[in-house]
Amino acid sequence: MRNRLLMVTMALVTSATVAWAGDGKCTANTQECLDYMATKMKDSGWIGIEMNIDEAGVMEVLKVVPGSPAEAGGMKPGDFLVAMNGLEFNDANREALQKMRAESKPGQSVKYTVARAGEHHELTLTLAAMPADVLARYIGQHMLEHASTAMSKENAEADPGS
Repeated sequence: MRNRLLMVTMALVTSATVAWAGDGKCTANTQECLDYMATKMKDSGWIGIEMNIDEAGVMEVLKVVPGSPAEAGGMKPGDFLVAMNGLEFNDANREALQKMRAESKPGQSVKYTVARAGEHHELTLTLAAMPADVLARYIGQHMLEHASTAMSKENAEADPGS
């Protein structure tokens, strides 16, 4: 499993696409995925970070978007996300965290526990609506992944010997 760089709405392991395969690929068709992202993500809470998730599931903040809820709440590049509203980021809490993310709305407060320089810090962030340019970029990147997957499939079907 490779490292994944994510622009996230609520900083969870999965992004807001319709369905994921075990290898981190979206399994919905392109139109279903586009419709879902366009309707659901615009109303989701956004914190404004880019992060890397390593093979063990450790989430490191790489970038904090200027003017974002993450910046206002004190999140910094190099922070490691430990918990959200008291629930640790781990496989045992995955469903509860996903439900929490799905119910997130702009204006809600969320408490993140981050590890920074060997210490844990509690940060309270007030979620915002995802800015239109961020939403458009995220959807565009995901649709390019769909196009790449579709082209790979077409090429394999055209050349069955490969």
